Amino acid sequence: MKAVFIRQSLFKGKSEGLDSDMKKHVYKLIFLLAIPLLALNGCGGNGKNSRKNIYIPILADAEWLISDETFINGVQMAVNDVNGEYREKGFFAEAEIIDDKGLYEKGVEVAEKAKDDRVTAVFNLQDFDVSKTTADIISKSGKIVLFPYGAYDMLFSRGNPYLFCAYPSFSDLGKVMAAYAVKQGYKRIAVYHNGLESQEELVTAFELALMNTGTKVVDYVPSIASENDFDSIYARWQALDVDCVVISQYGVDRAFEILRMLRARDKDIAVLGEPVFNSVNALEVYGEIAEKMAVPSTLVLEDNERLKAFKTKYLKEYGKEADVWAVQGYDMVRLIVDTAARINSGDPEKIAKALHDKKGYQGIGRHIAFDGGGAMITDIDKLPMLICRNGKFE
Repeated sequence: MKAVFIRQSLFKGKSEGLDSDMKKHVYKLIFLLAIPLLALNGCGGNGKNSRKNIYIPILADAEWLISDETFINGVQMAVNDVNGEYREKGFFAEAEIIDDKGLYEKGVEVAEKAKDDRVTAVFNLQDFDVSKTTADIISKSGKIVLFPYGAYDMLFSRGNPYLFCAYPSFSDLGKVMAAYAVKQGYKRIAVYHNGLESQEELVTAFELALMNTGTKVVDYVPSIASENDFDSIYARWQALDVDCVVISQYGVDRAFEILRMLRARDKDIAVLGEPVFNSVNALEVYGEIAEKMAVPSTLVLEDNERLKAFKTKYLKEYGKEADVWAVQGYDMVRLIVDTAARINSGDPEKIAKALHDKKGYQGIGRHIAFDGGGAMITDIDKLPMLICRNGKFE
């Protein structure tokens, strides 16, 4: 049973800008719209086997999300699987992409709709400046808000029982980068950071982790206005004897533009970047200048039979290898539905409480557990740094 769908109105007037492969995927999702709605007919009742509907809106810029496909493919596979496995228990899951078009005002608007009584949990993939606001809007209505791609660290420091981040904190990533810099023997580091609070969280943790190590930050650069501006900045770095540059920039295109400026002046200097650089599509264009730079890994998969079976099934279904985000999409749905089935309840409050269980949840790709504020518990020693070789971080 296919149960991932998208509102047809999302792409009115936008389909002309989509390539043929994306259009096929969009039309496939639109076609699936009727299936979960039809499946719900006649499913009411108060009997032992009455359905416990798990409805999960996915708030995101739909064009961005579908252009990659892998996360949504993982979600779709999970919905199909849980609906087969838990049919006898009366559970029925459905997921829907709700388009915010990457706009703040639209993001707040769709968040208000996600307060609907039918909603069990929301997957929030919105811009961080949007999700900072919408997290409170949705959670105050008693709905679970799960962040598969991360969010500002500060959201998970307030003890909100409905917020959960299934992605390492930016402060943890900064610590991983610092440990790597020390291990590599870098001594004098220049930091360029420009963007959102997440960049500030990362570089602050990075510098704090360097204390008493013999490695230090000797220069901070908050912005680079032009090539001429960078000339003076690079001259200063040379005078300071900088041996490593950290680039923490919001937005993949601008991040690679900063890297391009640096590589045009120095092809060999060590460069550490945040995970934004680890983009398959961007590396197809910028792979050459990214060679030998290092970024922290974010989701480390554990090899096991369930993961192998998923990858085999995914390849058969979609004709391509499953990446880490396909696994993430699958695990996020199963995290919610498996937990609901375990406690035999579709009540968001009860599911949220169960998600705080110290034992955590074993997904197909990794073990997932949350602290009291909903941040993912991360063993930073198990987050390796990835090196770009031949256009691929590994």
